[in-house]
Amino acid sequence: PDSFIDASASHEDVVPLGISPHCDAGFLTVLVQDDNCHSLQVLRPGCECSPGDNDWVTVEPVPGALTINTGDMAMIWSNGRYKAPLHRVLTDPDRVHYSAPFFYNPGYATVVEPLRTPYLETELAYRPCSWGYFRAVRFAGDLTDLGTEIQTGDYEIESDSCHYEKQGAFLRVVNFHEPFSVEKYRSLLTN
Repeated sequence: PDSFIDASASHEDVVPLGISPHCDAGFLTVLVQDDNCHSLQVLRPGCECSPGDNDWVTVEPVPGALTINTGDMAMIWSNGRYKAPLHRVLTDPDRVHYSAPFFYNPGYATVVEPLRTPYLETELAYRPCSWGYFRAVRFAGDLTDLGTEIQTGDYEIESDSCHYEKQGAFLRVVNFHEPFSVEKYRSLLTN
């Protein structure tokens, strides 16, 4: 039978997979890190424009502890109080690395917006964001190369991004109760 696995490849032939710099799209990521491998790095605040190797800080695992990372939806919900940090995962060809992430995300039909409280001392920084649309466009940008990856900045009040308008059109036609098809919604997912 046909197989996608090359049984003749040796361990030495396998190139370690890392994860390029990104912010998590969802609300929270709970991560069990490998205590013996220090591969998760977070970008120092203020270095977003042109990060160099010295601007990345290694997140040292604490044995028995969980690493918690806030995502883009937590950033919108908190009106920017919680930041979604840019991070990456490095590889070490001489060491096997295991980690177990749990992504805590809203339901696809959820609209995330800044939490309105009597203690909110600043103006709203973000427009309401449909998690289903945001996730679909992020997926399309990550895995199907349908354009620029969507970011929280596309929902900032001052943004002139097309995504807030496209989100409305997407929500009028999408059915979150059926399997998602990039092809079906391609015209609404591209920039």
